[in-house]
Amino acid sequence: MEILWPTLGICILVGFVFFVLAQHWQRLLRNQNLTIRRLTEKVRTLEAIDDPEFRRRLEESSPSPLEQVFTFSLRLSDRFWRETLKTTAEDLSFIRSFGNLFGSVKIERWRGHTVATISEVLPARQSAAWQTRSLDCYFDKSSGRDSLTLWEVPLARSQNSKRPPSLELALKERSIDLCAHLLPPATDNGSAEMPGLDEIVIFRVPLDSAELGEFRSHDPLQSSDGGENPDPYRDRNFWRAFYSGSDEDAGFEWQLWVRDLTKKAGWERWKILESAGDSY
Repeated sequence: MEILWPTLGICILVGFVFFVLAQHWQRLLRNQNLTIRRLTEKVRTLEAIDDPEFRRRLEESSPSPLEQVFTFSLRLSDRFWRETLKTTAEDLSFIRSFGNLFGSVKIERWRGHTVATISEVLPARQSAAWQTRSLDCYFDKSSGRDSLTLWEVPLARSQNSKRPPSLELALKERSIDLCAHLLPPATDNGSAEMPGLDEIVIFRVPLDSAELGEFRSHDPLQSSDGGENPDPYRDRNFWRAFYSGSDEDAGFEWQLWVRDLTKKAGWERWKILESAGDSY
C-alpha cells in the first residue's frame, strides 16, 4: 500500500501532463490548419487576379478615374453682335430679353465619358440669376454623337415654324467650337421657300496641349514665380496651364484653364522618388 499510492500519484501527474500537452498540440495543429487554409485562399485570389476575364470585370466595376478638367469662359462684345453677326437693333433686344447669357463651362474628362457643367444667367429679367446644369456626353462617331451643344441662343424670332438663326457653343471630342447658324444672302430667284441656314465657325479652341501651345498665356489667377525652370517636373504647376485668345475686330475673347491630372500623378510620383533620392 505504501508503494501503491505514490505510484498512483505519479501516474495521475503524468497523465495530467500528457493531457495538457495534447491540448496544446491540438491548438497548434488547429492554428496551423487555419493558417494554411488562409494562405491557400490568398493564393487562389492572386491566381484569380491574373485571370484576364477577372481583371476586365474588375475594371468595368471600378469607378472611372478623372483625367482632365477644362474651365472655359467666353466674352462677346457689342461689336461681335452688331458687326460680326450683323444683328439688328430689334433682334438684339430680343436676344437680351429671351436669350441665356453664357458664363462658363467646366468640362471633366473621365475615362470613357465627359461631363460638362454650364453656368449661365438670364439677363434683363426680374428673376435674373445664375443657373447651372450638367450634361453627360459619350462621344461615338459611328452613331453620329460626336458633338454636344453647351449653349445656344436664337438670333431672331422664329418664323414659319422654321429654325431661326442662332449662335451655338458646341463641345466636340477634341475642341470647343463657337458656330453661327445664319441665313444665306438673299437671292432674286423668286423662290418662296425658306432657305436653310449656313454654319459659320467663328473660332475653334482645341482641347489638346500640343495644339494649344500658341495660345499659352500667364494665368491671371496665379502670381509669377520670377523665372522659368527648364525642368517641368520642378514646377509644381506644370500640370496646370492657362490659355487665351481674342479678336478685337470680331469682338470676342476666350479663356481656358486646363488641369491635367494624369500629369499631376506623374509629378507626385517623381516627388516621391526625388525625396527618396535625397535621403541617401
